[in-house]
Amino acid sequence: MNWKQKSLAVLCFIAMALGFYANGGVYVTPHNILVLLAFLAPFTALGLYCCVGLGMPMALFFRFVPLPFGLLLSAFFISVGLRYEHPFVLGGLIAALGGGCLATLGINLKPDDVRMFSRPSAISLVGVLTFALATPLIIVLWSLDNADLGHFWAPINLGIAVAAFGAIYFALDTKQAPLERAQSASLNAVLLITGFLVYEYFVGLARIEFSEWTAILTAQNVLTLVAAFAIYFVVVFVSICHNQIHQLPIRHWHLVETFLFFVFMVIAPESILELEVDQMSQDDLDQMSQSE
Repeated sequence: MNWKQKSLAVLCFIAMALGFYANGGVYVTPHNILVLLAFLAPFTALGLYCCVGLGMPMALFFRFVPLPFGLLLSAFFISVGLRYEHPFVLGGLIAALGGGCLATLGINLKPDDVRMFSRPSAISLVGVLTFALATPLIIVLWSLDNADLGHFWAPINLGIAVAAFGAIYFALDTKQAPLERAQSASLNAVLLITGFLVYEYFVGLARIEFSEWTAILTAQNVLTLVAAFAIYFVVVFVSICHNQIHQLPIRHWHLVETFLFFVFMVIAPESILELEVDQMSQDDLDQMSQSE
């Protein structure tokens, strides 16, 4: 019965995806394919490392890894798109969608399914995380002719994210386990930096004399958020490798809420009302031209 239910769930999900595609809700471009490749290639390597190398249950891996990794890559590609005025802004959302879809495969994890598995060595853990984080960067540098590597390694962006993480981590109760404190600190660092990012975005809009570099300012600040997302993802990955997962479901939900707030505040499309106002203004201009 369990396999029948899972098969029905898969069929319903496929039907939903095909329905969106038939309804025009899926926009396939070469840039979207690149984003999908940047997500799937390192995600596959992470999955093989955990499920084959460590013997981790697949349900455990799919429940906690794809969502933060997808949101991390989505914020990264949004930053690239803003900085270089590239379609990666829209394509970046593909990574978030992919992470959310894959996370559904592990939502039915039962406590009995969490069996003991091997603990990773520090060298292998650093190696697989380096590969996962470097692959999207390599794809971007390969696909963009004018991409500057220094743009992605600005010390101030990484420094702000690390400082926010450290400020919260060392302020937490030391009675908690180190990984529990790291999870809480990295999540709150994302929340804190998102608030500052939105504030700086509106500051840039308010300073009309600097309007020409508002997009560049926003993209640079998004990289700070990307660094915070990366810290959270690394902490989550290390935590599941050491079976410290008790608070992760709640923290993932807070991460999703923060990401959606960031997306709709920074790159939200025009509302139907705004489109109607723009159309009315254009109609008025057309009438004035005809009357003259």
